Amino acid sequence: LLRLMRLRRIPLPISELTHESEALLLSAVAHRQYDHIVVRDVYNTAPLFRLPRPYRKRTIIDFADQWTTVRGLTEGFEALGIDFDDAVNGKISVKSDHKILFLSAMYTNNATLHQTLDAQAAVIKSFVENGGVVIEPTQADQNEANVDWLPSGLTVVRSDPDHPDFTILEQDHPLFNFPNKLTDENFIGWGHQGWPTVWESIVQIEGFNVLAETAAGKAAVAEAEFGQGKFLMMCVAPDKYATRGNDDNTKKQAMLFLENIATVYLPTAVSPEGLLATTWGELRR
Repeated sequence: LLRLMRLRRIPLPISELTHESEALLLSAVAHRQYDHIVVRDVYNTAPLFRLPRPYRKRTIIDFADQWTTVRGLTEGFEALGIDFDDAVNGKISVKSDHKILFLSAMYTNNATLHQTLDAQAAVIKSFVENGGVVIEPTQADQNEANVDWLPSGLTVVRSDPDHPDFTILEQDHPLFNFPNKLTDENFIGWGHQGWPTVWESIVQIEGFNVLAETAAGKAAVAEAEFGQGKFLMMCVAPDKYATRGNDDNTKKQAMLFLENIATVYLPTAVSPEGLLATTWGELRR
């Protein structure tokens, strides 16, 4: 399929798109391998829909914390070939073509960044209400226990202890399926120094759907819909573990999860006229 895509032709009727071919299409756009992809029915020369470049955009806020000493998102995205814009000094400048605001694990170890994000709670709320996605991996509870910038009705409070176990509750969620199929086994044995897979715990949560949890019933990954957008909160640090994991398995599995997170919230298919937005799942029904 990718070879055919490079020839700018995809002779595949929409009714025959599989999860695997969807994943390849989404990954190709998200990784900026193509300016856009036009999908046509083999019996009709008119475009069925177009995946345009603007929906690829990501803004990151990255920081080398005292424990991992690495700016994980920058290194991880560069290794994956993923395009991004780096917010300077944590100042959020939301552009119309940006879909994701991705905060690095442990960025709140920098007091200035922490305070800057808290002061921009209204900007974050507006961004998500209008279709943006905000992603926050784990934070040290001594730096940020309560996530103060979440809008009313949503609550996340982190604390110790850490957990070595990780159980996916929503196995069919795209986060664990595109572009990489992930199961509980992919999260076994992660480590950085003495910290395991689940670094910190979410001890209080309101307004979120828990996607993965520990054996103790503590949320590890949770998602909330808000307006037209979403918040994704975690007690894992795939960005840091992908480059500073204790072993090759930790780095490999964390990188797969990081790729999923960075990819799955971007795909949007748009009609040729640019008037109708719809999701891949809706196109396949």
